[in-house]
Amino acid sequence: MTSTTILATLIASLAGTAAAAEPKAPPPPTSELSAPAQTGTSDPRYCLRSELTGSRILRRECHTVAQWQKLDVDVLALAKR
Repeated sequence: MTSTTILATLIASLAGTAAAAEPKAPPPPTSELSAPAQTGTSDPRYCLRSELTGSRILRRECHTVAQWQKLDVDVLALAKR
């Protein structure tokens, strides 16, 4: 009886950790917009810095305006602030 209870508890705890380990969508970037990055192409790239949960290091993500629009981020509105 005790081994059945322990086995059931172990299975329940493993099922809970498997659900918690599923990858989640990254949070939307914060509104810290840096100046357009200088690259060799004619399209300027805009960079956003965002915080990741559980990390002290800011993540920097740079894309062109067209790429940001595909991600549903209006960088031109953020740049005007």
